[in-house]
Amino acid sequence: MISRLSTNLLAATSLYDYGSNAWTDIPCDAQGDEDLHGPFMKVINGVLEGLGNSKGTRDVVDSRAMIFRHRDDSAQVSSPHIAVRATGPSFELPKGQYSEHASVGFSNVASVFNVKREATITEDDVDHLAVYTRQIFFCQKNRLFSRSLLLSESRVRLLHCDRSGAYKTTAIDIHEDPCTFVRLVLGLSSPRETVLGLDTNIQWTVKHGRRVAGTIATLNASGRRIKYKLDPDSFCFAAQTVRGRGTVCWNAENKDGKRILIKDAWRTDPQVPEYAFLERAKGLEGVVQLLAHEGSVARTSAFRPDCFDFNSDDFYNRTMSRVTMVRCGASLSQFTSQFQAIAALRDAIQGHLNLLKAGVLHRDVSMDNILFGDDEATVGNRGVVIDLDMAIMVKGPSADVITELPAGTQLYQSISVLDYKGELVPVPHDYLDDLESFFYILCHLLYGYEGFDRPAPAAFTGMKVLALWENMPAEAATNMKLRYIELEGPNINKPPLFWSTACIKLCDSLRRYLLPLIDGKIKLRVTRDDVERGARAKELHKDLEEHYSDIIALFDVALEELPKPGGEDPRVLPIRAPVTPSSSEASYESTESSGSTRYSGSSNSASSSAKRSSDDLEDAESSPPKRQRSV
Repeated sequence: MISRLSTNLLAATSLYDYGSNAWTDIPCDAQGDEDLHGPFMKVINGVLEGLGNSKGTRDVVDSRAMIFRHRDDSAQVSSPHIAVRATGPSFELPKGQYSEHASVGFSNVASVFNVKREATITEDDVDHLAVYTRQIFFCQKNRLFSRSLLLSESRVRLLHCDRSGAYKTTAIDIHEDPCTFVRLVLGLSSPRETVLGLDTNIQWTVKHGRRVAGTIATLNASGRRIKYKLDPDSFCFAAQTVRGRGTVCWNAENKDGKRILIKDAWRTDPQVPEYAFLERAKGLEGVVQLLAHEGSVARTSAFRPDCFDFNSDDFYNRTMSRVTMVRCGASLSQFTSQFQAIAALRDAIQGHLNLLKAGVLHRDVSMDNILFGDDEATVGNRGVVIDLDMAIMVKGPSADVITELPAGTQLYQSISVLDYKGELVPVPHDYLDDLESFFYILCHLLYGYEGFDRPAPAAFTGMKVLALWENMPAEAATNMKLRYIELEGPNINKPPLFWSTACIKLCDSLRRYLLPLIDGKIKLRVTRDDVERGARAKELHKDLEEHYSDIIALFDVALEELPKPGGEDPRVLPIRAPVTPSSSEASYESTESSGSTRYSGSSNSASSSAKRSSDDLEDAESSPPKRQRSV
């Protein structure tokens, strides 16, 4: 049908010359890229006016001089050569623009094209289109896929991006195959949002270029498709990557005004869907609660052509699920009191045990995966574990198999998980790895914040504790974590003074408690004999319940102290009389402002309090809001 219409259009207009088999206005001897822009603008406009049927919702814009700001870094900008500006329920003006015709950006384009002379094109020029498609994903969060074109005086190539990655077509001769070129232009500027790669289950009401209301349609617990209200000003979270799980969370309300969270995520075929784990977690304290799920909204394999090599080593089909859950409170990082933070962490550990008893091992314990309970939350639900995408079904304390890649985020990964490429024998991920991850979350709180909503500006720079754990290669980070747990702790490597004595004691007590368990894991990994290693693992895991109860008891001690008068007061450094150390003396000293530690001898100890170490002179750099996971 489209081919016939394309042929009729070309025959009825002067755009294409069938006598010479060439587009009339596109020069074959262009001296520069700029010589091609005008002709291509004319051709694309002619195609849209003749066959686009967009009723004014699509128009072609020369965007070479326009600034398209990147959503993940507003300091970064792009200027695609040609943009198809779009209006409709999935598009809105770029942030900061208020006139419907004043600006074009990644938030209101159907697609973008680049134009270059054939003689100057390299593969990098095709790959550069991915910069645009990536930003389109970030600005149009209901995107399932995005496509762009690279045009030359003789050929066209398409780049397609979705959650399985990208693929590039071979070059197509636009003169010998004009109908295919017309189909590409029509497809990438279609007034039908599904053709563009947009999920039309999400619909926005747009006024004067701005989203003012919206709905999201999905299945309820009875399997009936219903719509929930979306608040355009209360967006929750979107992953800052395209390839992968592509998690997007939507804050929504049901018809009774009850707040819910709807999560979109893409899983590979071998992965167990998150809703399967959430089904087991129903009714458990300290774990996010499932309301309903839609198992297969879309599949990336359906976005690829029949000729695509689905057996390629770097292609993994991904299926999108949409899960409806009870909406919890803010992230742990947004604590408003020390008691609130410690209580949430304590209940999240209890929730982790509840999950384990239900046959689910989380494996991705991190700061971002713990939320506060609602305002009326009681003990057990003050902190809630979320994000079970990386969880596995278990019948005991550990996984049954060793995965090829470790789960989790480096900052929070246990020593055993982080050292999976080391010389020691790899062992399956177990609950002890996750308990160790909870300890690193506590350390992130203590070293990463110097007040409520006050991240420590230099916490992830230089030789600071968190910087060593997050930024160094895995082997070095493993050693730094082991050094901290074995030798340092918060009494040597001091956190900001904001944190109370009760929190420091908790950190040190938990460090001391975990040390023999970590040592047990190391001994397990040096055991080469499978039978002996299995016996050691059984011995290590036999006190599972006691491990959890002991750790929770440590938190309860802190929670008893924090509400007391002065319980959350900042620590005060003791005032010491000046002394003259002997030549043999050496002492650990910590800088008050940053908590960094250095070892100093008598030659500089007298001046250390007045002179900042070189570590403290590093440029301040805030930690990223969402840390990168291994998988």
